[in-house]
Amino acid sequence: MKFSLLAERTTRAALFSLLALGAYTEAQACPCGCVKICVNSLADLPATSEAAPYVLDLRFDAIDQNERNDAAHAHWYGSHFLTTATVETKLGGQTWYLAIPRIERHLHTDKTAVGATNYSQTVVGLGDIVVGTRFGWNGFTVNAGVKLPTGKSDILFADPDGGLSRRYLQIGTGSTDVLAGIRKDFGVTGSALSEFVQLQAQGSVLSDADFRPGTTLSLDAGLRYQLTDKLAASLQGSLLRQFRDKNIMRLDPNTPRQASAPSKSVYDEDLESGGLTTSVAVGMSYRFGATTSAYLFYSKPVDVVSYVPKSSTSLVNPVHATAIWSLGLTHSF
Repeated sequence: MKFSLLAERTTRAALFSLLALGAYTEAQACPCGCVKICVNSLADLPATSEAAPYVLDLRFDAIDQNERNDAAHAHWYGSHFLTTATVETKLGGQTWYLAIPRIERHLHTDKTAVGATNYSQTVVGLGDIVVGTRFGWNGFTVNAGVKLPTGKSDILFADPDGGLSRRYLQIGTGSTDVLAGIRKDFGVTGSALSEFVQLQAQGSVLSDADFRPGTTLSLDAGLRYQLTDKLAASLQGSLLRQFRDKNIMRLDPNTPRQASAPSKSVYDEDLESGGLTTSVAVGMSYRFGATTSAYLFYSKPVDVVSYVPKSSTSLVNPVHATAIWSLGLTHSF
């Protein structure tokens, strides 16, 4: 018993260290490729039990940039589809999870108006895997995790004009990041209305010499109203602060941009990785039974502030600055 108690305290102390590290990592920013979805479906997840010790969540996020940033860059287009499988179980009195994303990007340009060559390319692959945990503490829910550099970060983009050769379009960031957060749920037991507030941070602790994704901080709050025994409606808001990427990958302006060039020579300076995005999301969830539920969210930015003075025509982070549809199915077994 003493050993078990000591092990639990040691584990939680280590997790609080991760939380502190994630919150105080040198502020820079998450690249656009690691899409931040502001919706949170934790309240709809069925609890693990001895009869059903595992929970599987399958989530599909669709990001349409065919009119990116409200046509601020009308000659660049893209559709991004993120499918994430998350498995969680309970060990040592707390929940552990493994999240595996698959990223699919369809990129193309229409530059005929300026006499340039059009470009089209599809990029598909597994993204950066996340391993994490969640546990209760004094009425709060604490979460911490590590994002591993499992996704490819050296894909050679074939855009002859170099316009889409930005690091944030890679499948992975090439870095190991710490993720941490704390959440408070409100609401009286048996009440149809519940609320939550959550603060999260993500920061890189290991990265390559040329590129380091900066830290992101987000503050999320939401309401959930139980319409019937099975159907619930949600309203959520999010503030996402992205700090600037550290990127010393530069394209020599005297060097022609060619698809055959080495991958490290085709990156432009990232000008869209520093700012503040305010988003709002509405959603519905439906519980089919004790073990299965589904949810649908629509998320849209309502204000985007760029803190990058060089980027006069770009809104910060094009993936974050566009609407997102999120569809998920959760099952315990």
